[in-house]
Amino acid sequence: MNLEPHTGAGFPHADLDGVDALSSRVFRAFLTAARLHKHQMMRALATRGIHPGQAFCLRVVAANDGVTQRDLAGSLHLARPTVTKMVQALERSGAVERRPDPDDRRLTRVYLTDGGRELAVEMHGVAADYINATIGTLAEDDRRELARLLEELGASIERAGGADAAGQAAGMAPDEAGAQ
Repeated sequence: MNLEPHTGAGFPHADLDGVDALSSRVFRAFLTAARLHKHQMMRALATRGIHPGQAFCLRVVAANDGVTQRDLAGSLHLARPTVTKMVQALERSGAVERRPDPDDRRLTRVYLTDGGRELAVEMHGVAADYINATIGTLAEDDRRELARLLEELGASIERAGGADAAGQAAGMAPDEAGAQ
């Protein structure tokens, strides 16, 4: 691999042996877009005082109020201790509350508080604003083509990574974001 200095986009230019120039360019563009997306989403959420991992967690709880912590961990594709830390942070902030399952005291269920419902609506607004300011500014034909290409890329990545790739992809964002 030949590493050159950083490009203007902030990502190191890398010519990979055995990879054609166009594929290398697409790879760099994809990574740059992913890095910028992650940075901007973290910044947008931070202005609201929430960590991205917690936002994913809050979204799942909002869609499944009363979810068990075990099922929440499964939905997020994260280890239970990681989800416990997220839920504890959300509980401290007043967004969720934990209660023992009335039928099985070994299980703990997670519920949104009134403040958590307000925060979930606010997070939905943050995501909508972000999508409208970025993807929404592209021409409709370009969005259709981008969606088609990204769906094809996702399928290609899944095939290359085997059966486990789909589950890993679903949990990647929260896992990278951490449990703060």
